[in-house]
Amino acid sequence: MNEWELEDVETVSKLNPSSFFIPDEKERKSQKKGDLVRLHFILTKAKENEPRAERMWVEITNRGLFGNKYIGVLTNQPVYLKTIKIGDQIKFEPKNIAQTIIKKNDPRRIDSSEKKALVSNMCMEDGAVIRWLYREKPDRKEDSGWRMFTGLESDEYSNNPQNIRIISVGYLLDKDPTLLEALKGDYGSAYERKDKVDVWIKVDDWCSPED
Repeated sequence: MNEWELEDVETVSKLNPSSFFIPDEKERKSQKKGDLVRLHFILTKAKENEPRAERMWVEITNRGLFGNKYIGVLTNQPVYLKTIKIGDQIKFEPKNIAQTIIKKNDPRRIDSSEKKALVSNMCMEDGAVIRWLYREKPDRKEDSGWRMFTGLESDEYSNNPQNIRIISVGYLLDKDPTLLEALKGDYGSAYERKDKVDVWIKVDDWCSPED
């Protein structure tokens, strides 16, 4: 048995649609030479104190003969895996791509995708919709400044730290791509909508809670 195997994230996402998010099929099939993608290298012989998988980035160097496979080189040095190293060639398929990097000139890019947001627990319930969000000036570099709510929270609920989670903005965007336009907003902006199918409306008379 090999020391590792690539995870079929497409299957995992289908089995866990509310908690495991990956780029859509078109995105995973349209990567080009020079693009970076994240793959999950499952440790098939993991010891008790080792993780289930190492998540590492691969730079695409070529496409396979039939166009549905990729060839790339590993850009990370594995910590637990010993049979591969940085610079090794990796062959994989779109079903193995767990994350892509959106380039600066891409209209889908937002400046906060790698940072965190404060999110009401209600937003993470099954069937819940984020209807209200605002962005304040953060005091930590890992904080995007975004604060997200369903719009149904009471002041008492929102002011209780136990009801708020710290979640990656990129994760939220993968889960709900309709957040994109609002998340392009700068510090001091706020947006609202009635439901997931409705467009975001900028709230011009909003004042930050810190003002």
